[in-house]
Amino acid sequence: MKITKLETTLAAVLLGTAMLSGCSGSGNAAQDMVVPVKVSQAQEGIIGEGEIYTGVVTPSETVNIVSKLAGKVVELPVDVGSEVRKGQVLFKLEDNDLRNNLAKAKAAASASAAAVSTAEASHESSLVSAASGVVSSKNGVISSQSAINQAQGGLNQAKTAVKQAKNGLSSAANTVKQTAQALADAQKALTRTQALFNDSAVPQAQLEQAQTAVVSAQTAYDNAVNAKANAENQLDAAQKALDTAEQAYKVATSSYENASDGYSNAQRQLEVSHNTATIEANREAFKQAQLNVSIAQDALDDSVITSPIDGIVGTKNTEIGEMVSASSPAMVIADLSTVNTLIYVPAEQINKVKTGDKVQVRVTASDLITTGTVKSVSPLDSSGKGYPVKISVANPDMQLKSGMLADISFVNNDAQQGMIVPSGALLEEDAKSYVFVVNGDHVARKEVTVASESGSQALITSGLEKGETIAVNNLALLSDNSAIKITQ
Repeated sequence: MKITKLETTLAAVLLGTAMLSGCSGSGNAAQDMVVPVKVSQAQEGIIGEGEIYTGVVTPSETVNIVSKLAGKVVELPVDVGSEVRKGQVLFKLEDNDLRNNLAKAKAAASASAAAVSTAEASHESSLVSAASGVVSSKNGVISSQSAINQAQGGLNQAKTAVKQAKNGLSSAANTVKQTAQALADAQKALTRTQALFNDSAVPQAQLEQAQTAVVSAQTAYDNAVNAKANAENQLDAAQKALDTAEQAYKVATSSYENASDGYSNAQRQLEVSHNTATIEANREAFKQAQLNVSIAQDALDDSVITSPIDGIVGTKNTEIGEMVSASSPAMVIADLSTVNTLIYVPAEQINKVKTGDKVQVRVTASDLITTGTVKSVSPLDSSGKGYPVKISVANPDMQLKSGMLADISFVNNDAQQGMIVPSGALLEEDAKSYVFVVNGDHVARKEVTVASESGSQALITSGLEKGETIAVNNLALLSDNSAIKITQ
């Protein structure tokens, strides 16, 4: 309610009368009067209209800090009320065993990596050796095949020699038979010729000729017998050579079979050498070892508990030397840089509310007036209380605390921005509006432009700066440069 000039005059007369009756006559009493006043700060914002809803201030985000590990707290650099940043250390756990586990895991991983290298080297060596064995055994097959060919050639030659020797022996036998017949015939002829010679039937020359014929036949027979003996010897030698050639052929054939088996074995060994199962097993073991290192590292990292958000430590449930576990929170971190308040809007008003709408937020406990934004509108009635509407309010100065009550009123889209003050802080005189700005233990009267009033609030668009402190009562007793005493 504004204070008029008439009210000011009446208040001054009453105050002057009271002072004259209560003083010893000093002329400076009125000038030295100290007026008790209550004050308020001008706050930038917009004025809400219509129904006022009340909600409770809550953090925009609350996080229970629960350790993943059970352990003893050895460092605790924060306390209740401490401001923390995301990633900042909240507390640390004893980590000697965790560091030892990490060292063991790293050693096992190194050994596993060495096993992989050894398996790869062995595999490479086996491949080279198996490939060399295949080449060598293939050369053996080729060599034994050549030996078979040679043995076959020798066998064929030996068979031919036996055949030729048999033919020679047969021819020699025929010759012996023929020369034996010729010798017998020559001997018969000599006998007849001798008888005739004895009877002087033939001359001496014919007898001698018959005798010569026997000698020649005997010589031919003897030669034929010798030739047959030679032919028999040659056949025997050829048969022995054939036996030798057949044995050589068998040996060459056996060698070829052995070489072929060796070649097949070498090929199978090469196939086995290509198998990388051992390497893969070692690689899988290495992966598991690396995973164990990661697990051990994560466990060590988990011994340092950091804040997941920017915020303030709202609750601390542990101290240095105490044990923490994963069953209960060691701390609670609340983000109050932006706060929420929940109000319930009745059915007849809820369709007028939309996400992004501006609202005025007034917190009586801290004499704070600010602006908020509708964050969400639920389409479901909450047990007859109305439809839940969540309001988001910036809180850069941390004046809004969790649990404070806030009065919420909605603002028109064309609402003006200005300085909000209590209506009772306005003095109206000669169609102008004034406020008394506190300056130490005095006040200065300042003319202001009032854009609008709603209930107990007024919106000033000029003449007043944000944060200036103004008197809100006993305005009728004040004038420019009046002495004051703040009573609140």
